[in-house]
Order: sequence, then C-alpha cells, then structure tokens
Amino acid sequence: MRAEKGCLSGAAGWSAWIALVLLTVAIALLPRLVHIAPPPGAVTMSEARFSLAGDAAETTIALPYRWAPETPYELSTGRYRLRFHLDAAPDEPLFVLIPAARHNIKAEVNGQRTLSALDTSWSIPNSGYSFLALIPDGAVHEGDNEIVLWQTREVGWLPARLSAVSVGPAAAVMPIYGLSNFLIGQVRAMTFALHIMLTIGVATIWTARRHDPVFRWLALISITSLVVVFTQSPVMPFGALEQMQSSVAMSAVGLMALGLAMAVAGQSSPRLLLSAIVGVPVVLLGLGLAGLLEFTIMGLLSAAVGLLAYALASFILLRAFARSRSFDAAILAPACALTAWFGLHDVLVVTGLVDDPFLLTSYARTLVLLVIMVILMGRLARSLNGLDAANDTLRQRLARREAELVLLHEKERAHANEVVREQERQRLMQDLHDGMSGHLVSIIALAEQDRAGGEAIERAARAALDDLRLVVHSLDLGDGDLRVALAAFRERLEPQVRRLGIELSWSTEKLPEVSGVTPRNALAVLRILQEAVTNAVKHGPARRIGVEGTTMAGGAAAIHVVNDGTAPVRPGKGNGMGNMERRACDLGGHIHFSTTKKGSRLSLVFPAHLSEQPS
Repeated sequence: MRAEKGCLSGAAGWSAWIALVLLTVAIALLPRLVHIAPPPGAVTMSEARFSLAGDAAETTIALPYRWAPETPYELSTGRYRLRFHLDAAPDEPLFVLIPAARHNIKAEVNGQRTLSALDTSWSIPNSGYSFLALIPDGAVHEGDNEIVLWQTREVGWLPARLSAVSVGPAAAVMPIYGLSNFLIGQVRAMTFALHIMLTIGVATIWTARRHDPVFRWLALISITSLVVVFTQSPVMPFGALEQMQSSVAMSAVGLMALGLAMAVAGQSSPRLLLSAIVGVPVVLLGLGLAGLLEFTIMGLLSAAVGLLAYALASFILLRAFARSRSFDAAILAPACALTAWFGLHDVLVVTGLVDDPFLLTSYARTLVLLVIMVILMGRLARSLNGLDAANDTLRQRLARREAELVLLHEKERAHANEVVREQERQRLMQDLHDGMSGHLVSIIALAEQDRAGGEAIERAARAALDDLRLVVHSLDLGDGDLRVALAAFRERLEPQVRRLGIELSWSTEKLPEVSGVTPRNALAVLRILQEAVTNAVKHGPARRIGVEGTTMAGGAAAIHVVNDGTAPVRPGKGNGMGNMERRACDLGGHIHFSTTKKGSRLSLVFPAHLSEQPS
C-alpha cells in the first residue's frame, strides 16, 4: 500500500517536524518534571525507622525509600515507624496520606488500625498508587504520636517504595489524593473502555477492508494488547502462568507495532516478521515453563524485544514523515518513541536502576490508543473528502456529457429537419411542376384558340404567377412561421380582390401558436385558403370575404373563410373540394362547409402541433 501523503510541505513541514519533536520530548520528560509537594496544612514526615519482618534490628531511613530482599521472589514485608508531634488535640478528622507508594500498605496510629480508602479496581499497588487512610477518632492526641506502616511485596521482582508520609485534615490531603486517584485509577479505567471500543471499531473496519495492511495491523495490535490488559487487570484472578503468558506477549505487541509502521510507510512486511510475532513469545514461554529461564529474565527479554521493535518503528515512521510528509507517520512516530521510552523507564525501575514510584507503560498505551483513534478519524475524513471529490468529478463529467448529448441531439434534430425540409422541397417542386403545368397548358390553349384573347391569357398567367409565388414562399418557412405565411398570403390576396371590387376582412389574432410547420404543411394551409377564396369569387359571386382564425376546444386551430355569395358550390362538383379535403387530411384535420341564406362558410380545423413527417 502506498503511504498516504498529507499537505505538509516547505516551511509548514519543518514547523510540524519541530513541533512533533518538542511535544515528544515534553511528554517524555513530564514524569520527571512533575513533583508532588507535601500538602500545605499537613504534618509531613520524611524520616522513619525501617526493618524487615522477623528482623528486630531497625535502621533510620530517609523518605522516599526503596527496598528489595536479596531473593527476587521472596514475598516479604517491611515495617516503618514514624513519629509526628501535635501542639493540640485535633478538632476534626485526620488522614494519613502517602502520595506515591508501591505494594500494599496497612497503617496503625498509636496502636489503632486506620480505615484505608477504598481503592478502585484500577488502582494497582504493584505499579504505584496513592495511599489514603482515615485515623480513628481519639487515636491522635496532643504531643508525640506514632505511625506504624506495613508494606508487603506481592510481586517478588518489583522493589517496594514509599514516599514521604503526611498527616492532615481532609481540606489539606484530599486535593492531592483526588488528582492522584484520577491519574492512576480513572485514567486507567477510561483507557480500558477506550481500548475495548477501539478494538471493536478497528476489527469491524478490518473485516470490510482486509486488503488494507494498516487496518490489519491495527486490529492485531488492539486485540492482542487487550488480551494482555485482561491478564494484568486486578479484576481478573489469573495465576502465575497467565501472568507469564501476558509478559511474553509484550514482545508480540512490539513486533506488531513494527509491522504497522512499515505498512504506514508503504513498505511490505517481511515474512520473518510474521514468524517472529508468533515465534519469539512461544520460545520465551517454552523456556520459562521448562525452567531454563527465570520469570524475571523471561519478562526482561520479552520487554527488550518489544522496546527495540517500538524504537525501530519510530525510526521508520520518522523517515517516512521526512520523505513523504505522511500524516499517519507524523502522529504515530512520537507514540512509538514514547512507548519505547516509557517501557525502558519501567524496565529500569523494575531492575532497581531508577528510583521512581510509578510505572508508565499504561500511560503510553493510552497515548497509543488516542493516536490510533486519530488515525482512524483522519483516514475516515480523507476517505469522505476523496468521496466528495470523486462525486464532484462525476457531476462535472456528467454535466459535460449531458451538454455534449444536448448538442449532439440538436445537431441530429437539425439534420433530421434538414432532411425533412429537403423532402418537402422535392415534393413542393413536384407540386409546383404539377400546378404550373396546368396553368401553362391553359395559357397555350387560349393562345391557340383565340389569338385576340389577351384578357383570358392574362388571367391564366396571373394565376400561374400566384401559384408560383405561393410555392416559392412556402419553401423558406420553418417551425412557428404559419402566421408569417398567412400574412404574406394576405398581402398578395388584398390587391387581387380589390381589383375585383370585393371587400376583404382579415383577423388571425385568436389563432393559437402552431408548431411543426414545414413547407409542405404551410403550403397545404395556403392552398386550402386559396381554393376557398377562389371558389367564393368564382361561384358566389361574393362582394365580401372574411378570413378569421380561432382556437377550438382542446386547443386545435381553425381558419374560417366566409362570404356573402348567394350561389354556393355544391359538394361533388369539380375537384376543388376534394383537393381541400385531401390536404386537410394530410394536416391531421378536416374541412367543414356550410351555407346559409346570407352566404357560405368553409372551416379548416387542424391540430396546433403538426406532424413534420410527410404522410
């Protein structure tokens, strides 16, 4: 898997680098910088008389004090005698506070047993805790008082330790105890809850993304470390064997962290690493069960393997961050480095080379869990951003494709219209040929019959010219140009009927918008009107002719031609009515002819959307 790159570059990259280094150093030094001062308003004892159980000899010691028997597995008890002086008998309850101690403690004041505070399930005395006990009423008096502490080592390879001891009222000791209890008990409990939730979440993601090695390693680390926490938890009554198994599992968790670092850096994990994750704990456990290695040595070897793995993982991640500015590497590298540092601190504490009251590995685990959560949230955010970017790209491509399809559709439509118009032109040319042929034949016949019949020849020639103009004008008409065609027809018609002394009235304002107008459709409408006007003039004889456009029920268009002629044409005579009916049928409409005593009326009804295809 390729390492995911963040947006860190240039000056911002160096600033982030420096900030990461400073933050890592600050967290690493924090345990050494934090110092628990004696509570103000309390009596603090920094000197005691110490002896081991069964040993009558006592030595004066300074607190804090650390001790361990010569035999690592000897579960012995140490006794401390401390004295403090009160000028007056107390008028409020007093408490014994030990801010930092390791191993279980019991206390007596002037021979009376104190009431220890109830520790939570996550207050692990072996890893360091704060001890608080209530002194019984009347146990403390004016003058000198004595406190006796018994400290029992429950894990033989951990040195016992005791800090300075304070005696004071609740107002003085509770703030320090409350902070310590929060850091030691509640933080561990919250970490455990966070660990469970993250383990479930990572395992769920891994089942859906088995091809992603980062999630595979995260799932393995979360599950394995959770098992280790269960075995080390005080609420789980595991014996020595389970404790031994959990100790050797620390090496496996460290090697898994190394695999995670390689996956984040974009490197493939070698097979030797996968074998070592199982092989190293098995070998160490086998040697321990066979008695060839002491439990302490086995635990130290396991810890050494894990710490070296964490240190190497930190180096790999820092190098990946320096090369690619990987966001995941940037936040995981400090966590691995701090885990190695805190683990080394705990090893030195266990071996007695460093005197410190608390073990810090559990806090490193808290930091690692938080880093894992940040990595998951970061990857989720980047996935959502990538999904949004992909959606935007798809929308843009879809918009471009739709625009291309619209343009292609327009081109195809224009081409189809051009094909239809060309077919219409061919048909109209044929119509022109047929129409003109009849007029020319009439002209030739009149010329042959009567050389002096100029007036008849003129009428025939004018009819031929009108027919030619009607056809030629219709060739240039397009969709929606029916009103233009009607207006041109009116301009040609008015002079003709005026010469004949006929009054023409024209009104097409109420005619609906007609679409699908082609040269063929327009010519059919105009020929019907021409035929209707010709019949009114020829057979009327009409003195007034009216043309009116209206909208019928349902949106159909209608053009009415009315005249006041008293001798209407009877259906069946001539070809004029049949031609009009045929042309109206081609339009998808019909012709209606009626007569009254006042004249006749011819109505052409056709749809508002005409078919562009010839029938």
